[in-house]
Amino acid sequence: MKIQILKLIFQKNIIYLPLNFKQKHFSMKKIILAVFITALTIGGVNAQATFGIKGGVNFASILNENISGVKGRTSFNAGFVAEIETSSSTAFQVELVYSGQGFKYEGGTIEGELIPKDTYKLDYLNIPLVFKYYINDEFSFEVGPQVGFLLSAKTDVEGINVKDFFTDASFDLLFGFGYKFDNGFNVNARYNLGLTDIWKGPTYNPGNPYYYYNYGKVNGVVQLTLGYYFN
Repeated sequence: MKIQILKLIFQKNIIYLPLNFKQKHFSMKKIILAVFITALTIGGVNAQATFGIKGGVNFASILNENISGVKGRTSFNAGFVAEIETSSSTAFQVELVYSGQGFKYEGGTIEGELIPKDTYKLDYLNIPLVFKYYINDEFSFEVGPQVGFLLSAKTDVEGINVKDFFTDASFDLLFGFGYKFDNGFNVNARYNLGLTDIWKGPTYNPGNPYYYYNYGKVNGVVQLTLGYYFN
């Protein structure tokens, strides 16, 4: 029943694949290592690095969705940051952040079938690479890419594990602004826009060649955070 619910919510089109189709996997260790090598390269040996922590609230949902009753999920984010000053007005920031994402379905009828209310919890480990431009000592604009590794995916009401139906990683574009106080605290507002489909769906074999549902859905997350720089 739960698989059918997800199929009805996400289905967009069908792509036929050969029997030897294999899903590509992302190497988390390799990408994390590449992130920190990039941070050191961009920062340079003479750059000043500032480390800190951050946490806040997420207002998450899925985009490109035309079915009524799909609502946002409110959750939280928390993690570590390292800001590398590259000039008097620019900086590069690398982060490692847990991010609770996903969506809610309020219940209703889809394609003639009654679908119950439930919440789909998608929890990610996000690694943003943020370029920051300071218009003064406190206020900054920011933009950059982000990769998010899916840690878990399950439903709330019945607790069903649906991680196999989603891609291992989401690639996003982030943009927003921040404000730093003299005492080390900072606030930030950011929007994370998914650039890659997150749904890969179950694979069936109804007697014909294997087929794979490509639902074409991406993450969309508003993040409001409070942070603190240690030095």
